[in-house]
Amino acid sequence: MRHALARLAHARYVIAALAALSLVGVFATSSSAAVAHKAAAKATWVIGNIGTYSGINDSNFVGGGQTLEAWALWTNAHGGIDGHHVKIISYDDAGNATTSENDVKKLVADHVIAIVAMNSGEDSTWDTYIESTGIPVIGGSTPLPDFASNPDYFPVGATANNSVPDLLLYAKNVLHQTVGGYLGCEEAPVCSALESVYAGAYKAIGGNLAYNTLYSSSAPSYAAQCLAAQSAGVQDLEIIGPSFTVPKIAASCGSQGYDPTLLLSDVVLTPQLATQLGSLTGIFGADAFPFTATSGAPGIKAFRAALKKYEPGVTSASTFTQDDATTWASGQLFAAAAEAAKLGNHPTAAEVKAGLYKLHKDTLGGLAPPLTFNKGKPNSINCIYIIKVTGGSISEPQGLKTYCPAVS
Repeated sequence: MRHALARLAHARYVIAALAALSLVGVFATSSSAAVAHKAAAKATWVIGNIGTYSGINDSNFVGGGQTLEAWALWTNAHGGIDGHHVKIISYDDAGNATTSENDVKKLVADHVIAIVAMNSGEDSTWDTYIESTGIPVIGGSTPLPDFASNPDYFPVGATANNSVPDLLLYAKNVLHQTVGGYLGCEEAPVCSALESVYAGAYKAIGGNLAYNTLYSSSAPSYAAQCLAAQSAGVQDLEIIGPSFTVPKIAASCGSQGYDPTLLLSDVVLTPQLATQLGSLTGIFGADAFPFTATSGAPGIKAFRAALKKYEPGVTSASTFTQDDATTWASGQLFAAAAEAAKLGNHPTAAEVKAGLYKLHKDTLGGLAPPLTFNKGKPNSINCIYIIKVTGGSISEPQGLKTYCPAVS
């Protein structure tokens, strides 16, 4: 009997031991799975953004921050970039140079690997500093001078050294106009800086910048400037400044019986502005795909769908502008660079730039002109998209085909 009980006890011990071993196996397997899962987890990449989203020039850029957020949400919802999600740290400099400089220093302290969609006209206060950090500025308002001169700025469209001649050549070749005038806002340094760009561009195409002056954004009327431009024989009038000043200038010229063609920076055009130009025709050189486009490239469909889902107020706002399209394309340029670089869990700004240098005539799926970047050199990009306003209606005379007459 004792032997039988002993055998039974031994059997129970063996069963218990086997059960314990089984549990150890379960815990070991679970632990291994957790370790494997942790090893397989992909880090979130942190990128920065800065823009003038409030203040006197906010009408030009206000939707850009929202559009970039929609791009990030859309990208993350569709698996991220090579499985990595992106996080955006965004600051509004309100058009203040000191604020802009401080904001950029905060982004550097936040360890961003790139500044994406730079939508501020105050970057001249910190461009040398950001270059010293090695952090690339990817896309944004490409008419700004630094995109054509600073090797750490990577434009998503035509830089001012090409976009301005492109636009003037369109006026010359298509509209047969070669005498220009320049009105730049006195409140922003970029407005006065671009005057020399336009003067040089007119000279290069055999034209003449017959009149140029700075204007106050708060002036009640621009009749004097319109009369002076008319007296100088100006056929096309370039206006660089806040979008809300453009209809006031157009109205002032119209009231004097003067109807020049307006050649304008793409960031100022909005559907509301189109209706405010009255009898004047406006020609806009867009750096990335026209913001009014609804089809023609797969990326445009995603752009529209993302805004509809995450930021529906952008496309219906009076401030919906080309900057929103350029901002979306800027996000896609970062994605293309990240994929080319095969960024991992600990990416660096240097690796992001290495990815940018691997791109060759990349159009981001039809969202931008051919993009090629060269290490250590300013990134001069040619080709613009043409947007036309006449009778209050916006059209794309060339669709998604770029206009590329200038020599880079």
